Amino acid sequence: MQQPSERQPDLAVFSAILLEIYRLAREESLERFHHTVLECLRPQLAFDKAWWGRAAQAADGPHEHSSFLFGLPDHYIDDWKSIRQHDVTVARVHAHPGQTVVVDMQADDAPPQLQWLGQRHEIGELLCVIHIDPVTQLSDHLALYRRPGAAPFSAADCLLLSCLMPHLASTVAINQIRTLQALRETLSGPRLAMAVCDQHGTLHCAEPGFVDLLLTEWPEWTGPALPAGLSPQGHDGPRLNIEARRSSDLYLLTARYRCAMEQLSSRETDVARLFGEGLTYKDIARKLGLSPHTVRHHIRAIYAKLGINGKAGIAHLLHQQAPFG
Repeated sequence: MQQPSERQPDLAVFSAILLEIYRLAREESLERFHHTVLECLRPQLAFDKAWWGRAAQAADGPHEHSSFLFGLPDHYIDDWKSIRQHDVTVARVHAHPGQTVVVDMQADDAPPQLQWLGQRHEIGELLCVIHIDPVTQLSDHLALYRRPGAAPFSAADCLLLSCLMPHLASTVAINQIRTLQALRETLSGPRLAMAVCDQHGTLHCAEPGFVDLLLTEWPEWTGPALPAGLSPQGHDGPRLNIEARRSSDLYLLTARYRCAMEQLSSRETDVARLFGEGLTYKDIARKLGLSPHTVRHHIRAIYAKLGINGKAGIAHLLHQQAPFG
């Protein structure tokens, strides 16, 4: 392989790239973010194809949790999985997180399986780097590919991608948070919190209140994987309702605390509110246009549904605030 040139990246160019990707993180949609950022990087790194994703490390190697392919077919990941034990890139990037590695997939000394993958998808050299999140231990990876016969990646290309990768990982989180904030503006109710997870149930981003709400239903939960019994598609439990909206290969989760009073009908809620405020059966009957016997029937039903007995219990539930907001 040719020795990379000693050309150094221009700091002004690097600064301009950073400003642009952070702008995109704030303004671009979740569905378009990865594509738009890669288009922004292409003029400086001159790649033909790319694979940007997030993975969890396991005994048999990285397991993909989310992926974005640029200029590659969807079946590329399945092809890679079939030869991943022979992909020397994996061991090299995990040996030195944050440092780019260059691999020629068509080199004579490359594993035959890797050569096959390169030939199948018209890839010559690749430039790859990972960034490991210190909290979740999930790794963000970006692999840039050049076609066979293209100029080799240079030392300047390696340095530029190494410096950019922590920022790219950061902007993914910023973009997810901005998406949650935009979605929150369309929702009502103070007792809700939001998060982003992948198809395996691993949280990528969560508001602090989301974690607190999960703990009301699963007190022993520690994360980052969702609790057992909670799927990425949503949940309807005794204390929480969690709705899921799919966005590409991620899920936007909205958790709402289900207070006890929500079990009541609208008429029962009216009766409970007035009874909790101290009104008598006759007062409530007169105010709501009911008979005292009907009011008494509603209050018995309220006691049964809420598992309480007495006016004080109803008053407590009426004034009880959902936890954490």
